[in-house]
Amino acid sequence: MTLLQGDEFFVSRSVTVAVEPRAPQQAFPEHYHDFWEIVLVEQGAGVHVFNDQPFALCSGAVFFIRDNDRHLFEDVDGLFLTNVLYRSPRGFRFLSDIASFLPYGPNGEWQGQWQVNAPTMQQLKGLLERLSLLAQRDTPEDIAASESVFLQILVLLRQKCFQTQSLDGDRHGVQALLGWLQNNYCEEVNWGELSDRFALPLRTLHRQLKQNTGMTPQRYLNRLRLLEARRRLQQSDESITTIAHACGFSDSNHFSTQFRKAFSVAPKSVRQHTGSAAE
Repeated sequence: MTLLQGDEFFVSRSVTVAVEPRAPQQAFPEHYHDFWEIVLVEQGAGVHVFNDQPFALCSGAVFFIRDNDRHLFEDVDGLFLTNVLYRSPRGFRFLSDIASFLPYGPNGEWQGQWQVNAPTMQQLKGLLERLSLLAQRDTPEDIAASESVFLQILVLLRQKCFQTQSLDGDRHGVQALLGWLQNNYCEEVNWGELSDRFALPLRTLHRQLKQNTGMTPQRYLNRLRLLEARRRLQQSDESITTIAHACGFSDSNHFSTQFRKAFSVAPKSVRQHTGSAAE
């Protein structure tokens, strides 16, 4: 597995923040860093596998990556994102501690995936442009200014994000719906009920989900289910039928057909490749 080192990205050893746009982001194999980063998805689609957990990417997705977290990008399609790199939460020169702005849950658990809406992403893009310019210079004044802009980005994310691990039904809009789907895709989904729950007319729901994910709602839902099924096939010894039902597919034959269509390989082949004998 590849280790990405900060010296490849930061202008100098004294600089504490860097900006790396990926327009577009190509498929990238599993890797880890000796620095921390924030990944902000501007547009396009793809799959982000984060510590073996797959996430279907769409506009507004935000990932917080620690050093030694493992992740990769695959199945990308017009994926534009920006990586904001920093040495560590305590590696700044003029900021003392940013831990309270990082995605820790109420019990100290790491909640590394957030979601922001389109207006917030536009605000972030303006801050990222400023930060990108400042991060090219290593004078004390520029480093202090870059850290100040970085803090503004963290505060904006904290104020405007949807924490997908703790979304409740009182939040409205397509971003809240995306967060709900990320956590409940194995359940039986009624689009009409979700339309009411998230205050989105059904036609608007379909249109905005397509705009944000590049897929129809049902295709996006199936994508989430298939990604989880592939993870279980690779990492558990559950039977294929059990996995299909657990991931929201009522018929294992239909699941196998959809799986082959999505990944160009049969579920049994994935299971055999991982060395499990379960069928």
